[in-house]
Amino acid sequence: MKYCGSEENQRLERLLRDNLAREMRLWRAPILKGGCIQGSDIAPSLYQEMVIWLREMSEMFKFGSETFALGVCVLNRLLATVKAQSKYLKCMAITSLILAAKINEEDEVIASVKDLLAQSGCNFSTAEILRMERIILDKLHWDLYTATPVDFVYIVSNS
Repeated sequence: MKYCGSEENQRLERLLRDNLAREMRLWRAPILKGGCIQGSDIAPSLYQEMVIWLREMSEMFKFGSETFALGVCVLNRLLATVKAQSKYLKCMAITSLILAAKINEEDEVIASVKDLLAQSGCNFSTAEILRMERIILDKLHWDLYTATPVDFVYIVSNS
């Protein structure tokens, strides 16, 4: 669909089209099959609990809404890529949020991984989080950033 209009509208259309093409290339949503996320033993209710917990952690760490949204997107892309076990879901979730913070937040805002783990009450070691970071980066081919609903709202509101 070609929209003829001002230069600004054409720029917005090009930006949205480019983001959509990138999202179509990168995005794969977790699929429910047999009451669980396909390829895992993760029930939708457990996944929902984890997203709510991520929101709480994001607020506790004073991360922006963009970081929370990207953390959920990273987690979703990972769940669509790997055969995950529910016992690793919390580790995958907190690591996704930490990676999103490394992309979106200022360095001064992000505490050390050790401090983040202590604040969150997670029983993971720093080494486990770093190992999970490497797994996520490997599985997502080091391309963590995808457009989020927050990005869409920002693009539309600033046009």
